[in-house]
Amino acid sequence: MDSERLEEARKIALKFLAGTARSAVEIERRLSRADFEPEYIEAVIEEAKSRGWVDDTAFAQAWVEDRADRKGYGKTRLAQEMRGKGLDKETISDALGEIAPEAETQRAKDVAQSRWDKIHRDGLDSATVYAEKQKLSQFLLRRGFSYPIVRQVIAEVTQNNEE
Repeated sequence: MDSERLEEARKIALKFLAGTARSAVEIERRLSRADFEPEYIEAVIEEAKSRGWVDDTAFAQAWVEDRADRKGYGKTRLAQEMRGKGLDKETISDALGEIAPEAETQRAKDVAQSRWDKIHRDGLDSATVYAEKQKLSQFLLRRGFSYPIVRQVIAEVTQNNEE
C-alpha cells in the first residue's frame, strides 16, 4: 500500500468529517467517488473508527435527536434517511428505540396543530374541512408518522378546533 495514497485518502476523509458527523458508509462512498482502491478505503475507515472519528451508533442517535426535534420527523422518515446514510438495521432500530411512543405522538400533534392553525384561521365549510384533513394526513405521513398516530392526531387536532 502506497503511504502517499493512504495519506491522501485520510486527508479527504478528515475534510469530509470536518463539516459534520458522518457514517462509515458515507465515508466509503466519498472515497470511492475519489477513485480510491478498496484497501485504502478500508484502512481509512478502520483508522477513523479506532480513533473515534466515526461511530455509527452515536451518529444514528444524534441523527434521530436532531431530525426528530428540529424537523419534526417520525420514525418511518428517520429510518428511511438512516438507511440512505448506510446504517444497518440493528443500529437504526436501536436509535429509533430511544424515541418514546408518547413523544412521537406529541411531536406529530405539535406539527399537526401548527399546520392546522394556518389552515383553519378563517373558518371552513365541511367539504373544505374534509379536504384539509386529508392534506394534513398526507403531510404527517410524509413526515414519517405511522397511520395510527396520524389518525389519532388528526382527530384530536380537528376536534379541538371544531368546538
